[in-house]
Amino acid sequence: MRKPAPCLAIALLVALPVALQAQVGRLSGKVTGPDGKPLQGVEVSLIDTESNATVSVETSKKGRFAVAVPDYSRSYDVVLRKDGFQDIREPIRLKPNDPVIGEWQMVSGESSGAIPGLDLSPEELAAKQAAVDAYNAGVRAYNASDFATATAQFDTAIAEDPELMEAYDIAAVLHIRTESYDRALELADFILESKPTDARALGVRYDALSALGRDEADAALDQLIAAVTDVETAKRAYNRGLALARDGEIDAALPRVEQALEINPELAPAWGLLGDLEIGRGNYERAIEAGDSLTEIEGSRERGLSLRHRAYEAMGDMEGAKAALRDLAAENPDAVMNSLFERGSDLFEGNEPEAAAKVFEQVLELQPDNGPAHYKLGLCLLSAGDSAAAREHLDRFLELSPDHPEAAAARDMLSYLE
Repeated sequence: MRKPAPCLAIALLVALPVALQAQVGRLSGKVTGPDGKPLQGVEVSLIDTESNATVSVETSKKGRFAVAVPDYSRSYDVVLRKDGFQDIREPIRLKPNDPVIGEWQMVSGESSGAIPGLDLSPEELAAKQAAVDAYNAGVRAYNASDFATATAQFDTAIAEDPELMEAYDIAAVLHIRTESYDRALELADFILESKPTDARALGVRYDALSALGRDEADAALDQLIAAVTDVETAKRAYNRGLALARDGEIDAALPRVEQALEINPELAPAWGLLGDLEIGRGNYERAIEAGDSLTEIEGSRERGLSLRHRAYEAMGDMEGAKAALRDLAAENPDAVMNSLFERGSDLFEGNEPEAAAKVFEQVLELQPDNGPAHYKLGLCLLSAGDSAAAREHLDRFLELSPDHPEAAAARDMLSYLE
């Protein structure tokens, strides 16, 4: 039987793909013959050394050419070919916003033969070029936040050139973003056939299986955690723990939260969830430790102190609870007072005057001259049957806040009690 889910004020951590960068590079140059004169009609090709995707141009009458490519971060070879001359092939490194300019001199002779990327049929070359064009269009659409168009373009690139692995990688992520989970899973599985530890593909596979509600999702998460221990993996483990906790599966949620913290001890929401779970399990000491860890993380001190207060209160250590509450009030007095007032009022309206009285007593521990807190505590004590104590707090309320909107009601109650 499922245990009741704890009160979780924790947000889902969403990992979105990083924007693709249009890392354009440019190569230009001049080609001459053996006599040093410009050589026209030389086919200059820039070949991606991994995918063999090729961009080609011809030199002008002055032997000059210029070619732009979409991603300077990749490795390329430049190839020069012309009938009656020996081929030239050499690696080239493109630079962002810094065009590479070169000069080449060709010598008479015969071609060296087939060159990968250039030994394809016209139809094959056209398909590869269409794939590159679609890929580049996908990058532009992604950077413009047009994800539907980007997804379609990357799918086109895959259809034109099934060997263009870069397109699979990005298309898989986009299909997660556009909620096409079956397609995302198909692409991730294809990538993992050749690269079993590919971080992004493992993440996509888990995300797709999880979104589809498939039983294999937990095994996929374990596979991801075994292969990749980065911030995004920690977030996925935390999110899985959060989902299990919300379903009341406390014992199953706890190991996922612990995995998230083992990967990234600075993941503040995971410490908060761990504390919530441990309070729900009655493991208050560990909940206090989680609160202590939270207080050490930048921007999470208030949340950590709140967790400590709740844990001490739940275990019946009122001195510890008061100390944590004082520290918490020093961080954000208005928020603490508002929270306590709301909590006390809810308890009172829920016909739990004794529990509500304890909350308002905590308010007065922090602010002894808080008139409205004396009034609320007086009401709680009156409902609980302690008329003498109620009278003391109502009197004090009128001393501190004689013009308060509830002052008339307090006077009527005191008159009745006398």
